Amino acid sequence: MSAVTLRHPTLRYTFLQGSYWGCYCIILTFSSVYLLDRGFSNAQIGVLMSVSGVLATLLQPVVSRIADHLRRLSLRQFCALLVLAELAPGLLLAVLPGHEQLLYSLLVILIQLLMPLCSALGMACLNQGISLNFGIARGAGSIAFGLASAGCGQLVLVLGARSIPLAMTVLHLIFLLSLLLFRLPRPEAPPEVSSSRQPVRRGAYRQLLWVLVGSCLLFFSHNLLNVFAFQIVQPLGGDSSSMGTLLLLQSLWELPTMFLFGWMLTKASSRAWLRLSGTGFFLHALGAWAAPNLGVLYAVQFFELPGYALFILASIYFVNDIVPPDQRVQGQAWFTMCATIGNVLASFSGGFLLDLWGAGTLLAAATLSGGEGMVLLGIFLHKNRVHSSPARKEVS
Repeated sequence: MSAVTLRHPTLRYTFLQGSYWGCYCIILTFSSVYLLDRGFSNAQIGVLMSVSGVLATLLQPVVSRIADHLRRLSLRQFCALLVLAELAPGLLLAVLPGHEQLLYSLLVILIQLLMPLCSALGMACLNQGISLNFGIARGAGSIAFGLASAGCGQLVLVLGARSIPLAMTVLHLIFLLSLLLFRLPRPEAPPEVSSSRQPVRRGAYRQLLWVLVGSCLLFFSHNLLNVFAFQIVQPLGGDSSSMGTLLLLQSLWELPTMFLFGWMLTKASSRAWLRLSGTGFFLHALGAWAAPNLGVLYAVQFFELPGYALFILASIYFVNDIVPPDQRVQGQAWFTMCATIGNVLASFSGGFLLDLWGAGTLLAAATLSGGEGMVLLGIFLHKNRVHSSPARKEVS
């Protein structure tokens, strides 16, 4: 490795994760608030978000394969180009409202394409031996998500939903700056395939496919709760500010898992923690369905700790453990595709569920899906099924 080192890598990567998740929050979580204000129905919002998600899913393998085999650009520079591409539709929505379907779809597609690339940047540091605490950086992303949701909720109350594109534009500029500051000491050249590394067996890939199916079901449950959070709090007397508070609490409950995950990997493998996370998804949905008031709904957000937060970090390390070096960006994209597919299905069906039967039916669907995903991960992540290397300690 080069004698030159990246100064304060955890701090720089924390800035990158925080700015990414701030952008993600505004685009995905406030989509209903913005598009309802622009005259869209719940069903129309669902179709727009689902079509955007389908396109993102189709593009994920292509973009991740390009990222795994970059020659003239570094991975960081490739990410910066995608962020620049996102600035245009956000600015157009802010200064020249109109064509919301096309512009918002572009925003949704690009922000989801960036997710595995940002994860791969962090893992590239760890794989090069650079001292970086991935869990702390990702925890900062959760804090940024919560602050963005609370801040944008208040902004909407004061200035209206048309302020949302302006918030997007500011956060994307911050995101671009974070990428410019995150310079690895050497180009992130595509890794060579190691002849000594044992390839993943075909049977293991079949088992992994069922893990990915279960992950799609978990994200379907998760996205029903998040994409339609505004509609969920309304029957309990909530508004956009209540939605912001709800999402802030979710983000805060993610922090213990994020900050302690490096230590947790010394106690059990990433596979074991990934298996456990399914239970958290299920209990989160079940608790939200049973909540009689906003107070209980707020309390239920505790299940983000053993659910979504645990899944996100465990899946990133799980992929890094089982996938050959020259396919790691593609491997990160597998679970991102699960999140995208879950978002597509939730966006498409959730709008219709709300319009036809209301929030109660939507929450029942989230609970059923979460339970099915929990069962699949429990079965197919058994210690004797999908092979992975022993847990390794996160560089702190």
